[in-house]
Amino acid sequence: MTTNQILDERYGRNATRFSSRAKIATAAIALLALFLGWGVWVTFFAPAKATASVAGYDVVDAEHTIIRFSVDKPAGTTVVCAARVMNKAYSVVGYKEVLVPANQDATGVITVSVNTTETGVSGLVDRCWLK
Repeated sequence: MTTNQILDERYGRNATRFSSRAKIATAAIALLALFLGWGVWVTFFAPAKATASVAGYDVVDAEHTIIRFSVDKPAGTTVVCAARVMNKAYSVVGYKEVLVPANQDATGVITVSVNTTETGVSGLVDRCWLK
């Protein structure tokens, strides 16, 4: 028996076990692979979504506000957008869901008139979702 074998036997060291460095390296590689897999999925396989950007709004009177916005959506999909008007206290005083058909040009500006319960001070598009 060699000296190393005697010491291994005496102190319970086993050459077949992973060292703590090997365990840490294995865990780091697994986490890196998991992160890269998630990145590929988010980049290429994430579900399609639609976003809107407000081009402007006009408060016509206490009962009407006109909102102009454009929608960025996947081609050939129908989208519904929620337009809302808010007052000075940030309360919603008007709400309307707008249907953007699949054949609507994605770069065009959409104009919608929203009925309000009192004078609004801002018009915005809250969110858009695929139908």
